[in-house]
Amino acid sequence: MLDIIIKNANIITMDDSRPLIRGGCIGIDGGRIAFVSAGSEAPDATAARVIDADGNIVLPGLINAHAHIAMCVMRGYADDMRLNEWLFERIFPAEARLTEPAVLAGVRLGIAEMLASGTTSFSDMYFFEPKAAQIVLETGIRANLCNGVLALDESYDFERDRSVTELYELLDGLHNAGNGRLKADAAIHAEYTSPPWVWRRMHALAEKHGLITQLHLSETKKETDECLSRHGGRSPVRAFCDEGVFDTPVLAAHGVWLTDEDMLLLAEKGASVAHCPVSNLKLASGIARTQRMLECGVNVCLGTDGCASNNSHDLFEELKLAALLAKGSSLDPTAVPAYRALRMATVNGARAQGRENEVGMLKAGFEADLIMLDTHRPHMRPLYDPISTAVYSARGGDVVLTMVQGRVLYENGEFTTLDVDKAIRDAEELAMPLVLGK
Repeated sequence: MLDIIIKNANIITMDDSRPLIRGGCIGIDGGRIAFVSAGSEAPDATAARVIDADGNIVLPGLINAHAHIAMCVMRGYADDMRLNEWLFERIFPAEARLTEPAVLAGVRLGIAEMLASGTTSFSDMYFFEPKAAQIVLETGIRANLCNGVLALDESYDFERDRSVTELYELLDGLHNAGNGRLKADAAIHAEYTSPPWVWRRMHALAEKHGLITQLHLSETKKETDECLSRHGGRSPVRAFCDEGVFDTPVLAAHGVWLTDEDMLLLAEKGASVAHCPVSNLKLASGIARTQRMLECGVNVCLGTDGCASNNSHDLFEELKLAALLAKGSSLDPTAVPAYRALRMATVNGARAQGRENEVGMLKAGFEADLIMLDTHRPHMRPLYDPISTAVYSARGGDVVLTMVQGRVLYENGEFTTLDVDKAIRDAEELAMPLVLGK
């Protein structure tokens, strides 16, 4: 007997051999997908629970490839500001006041938001990540966690840096915990926040432990121009590459100001770029040339960035905007069609996290990370093409089921592994006064 059968579903598999199955059936057993059938009923199969999708869309869980999840406690705190003023006058001072309980309150609230809007895995760069890991394990979501190394003064001690000590702590018993749901990543905050010798040290750790390295890359024109001046005409990509950083897998956030040469180098190295369109627009950083990145062979995925520069973790918003920006900026309505945009949020995200053989598609043998969209709502009808509907019509609020490793974590407004009311209360009681400096 199987654990769960989902029947009567419009299934977006993200498997190129059969990307869409109308009126299909999915069998789930032991946390994995046992079969994906074109029929509405599974032949010779019974299950402990049968879910009638009633024509709803079922697709792989979305993957948020760049987040600072605890920053949701600063949602709406510093809006409509120039980047330097936003960062140095509001965000950095507020973060300096945040305590561990305040950050963890943000982690729990952010996970609740992600699960309710269809995200089943996220890549995070923030503080107190070993404690955040415990919440990831408890709530059942999937995550790659890191704390980006910053070295801004001459007295910097790499081995005593909190980013490094937290990485060691994650590696000591938490890496690959939760049946592989939790992974530790290495991290360099950005080119402009540390010198090359620090990059080499972090790269050595990534190489030794077989880790992905997360970093911010070419987010703003100012950052890129200053790097060219600082490193003898070398771009951030070239500067990192010359120090060996891209010799191991890299997940780079933003990439707004990449040149064609940068893109070809990233593709050659097999690096991934997390496109964060909402954050880039809100901070007026620019519009990443995702169509060109894809043409160059770069693995482009999607991220929300932190809620202080986005204001939500809704990947469906990023998904639609990623497709529209590519069309509008290139004046080509065929640029980044719906299916390719959806690949960014699923297949490409899985690859960026080093999980391409585990999740991102609905096919036999893959882990059962999936979501269901309610198509019985006015803005979701008529339903001509489920793929286009998922990209251009759906919102995070249309998610009615979220499952990770075959375990239902969210269903019809109810969370099975966390108390959302307490998450909201803790964020407002523990974090808001600190953010406001009270």
